[in-house]
Amino acid sequence: MAIATTYRTCPRSGLQFEANAEKLITANAVAAVVFLLIGGVLALGVALTRWPAVHWLPADTFYMVLTAHGIDMLIFWIIFFEMAVLIFASSTLLRCRLAMPKLAWVASILMVIGAIMTNVAIFQGESSVMFTSYVPMQAKPHFYLGLILFAVGALLICFIFLGTLVVAKAEKTYEGSIPLVTFGALTACIIAIFTIAGGAVILIPTLLWSLGYIREIDTLMYRVVWWAMGHSSQQIN
Repeated sequence: MAIATTYRTCPRSGLQFEANAEKLITANAVAAVVFLLIGGVLALGVALTRWPAVHWLPADTFYMVLTAHGIDMLIFWIIFFEMAVLIFASSTLLRCRLAMPKLAWVASILMVIGAIMTNVAIFQGESSVMFTSYVPMQAKPHFYLGLILFAVGALLICFIFLGTLVVAKAEKTYEGSIPLVTFGALTACIIAIFTIAGGAVILIPTLLWSLGYIREIDTLMYRVVWWAMGHSSQQIN
């Protein structure tokens, strides 16, 4: 038996939005745009510093700004927006309730906390390790912890997306194959899970290294594993 939920039909598009899903779509999309805006403003600092006639920022501030710009633009903005797309492409396009909405809110809050924590670590001035954060450069522990919390939240929403597909199929809210946009979102979800898994494999030991529990991390191994996250986070688009 289907669970009773609240829906709203958009007067312009005719799309049917489930209440929890609509709020989560908005929250993740707004977070995405906020980090895109932050990254865009930081890009001005990068550009004006690399312009020889201006050369605005001193070296230490430049690399701090460049680190935040890279992470906000290439990880946080992209993946926050993907989470909004996953919720839209499952609940809204398939006209069904969102699986585990409370857990979805917990996941979104984890992502926000993680993104803020990483930015705080960077702007404290002791985690200017660039977007790639290659070892042996070492950031503060809360830099890595923020990325891990963000990744855990994103992974939870990926599984909630898959659960929503199961709900839609079980409750027969659509006929035939899933819509093309939902299929595209499913592909992005698979890439995201691979992205997050790659990040977890390298960021968890790097956090332990930053805390002093691990003596060293092989630099070549780090680069190979890290780019499993770095390249695929962009391929989500």
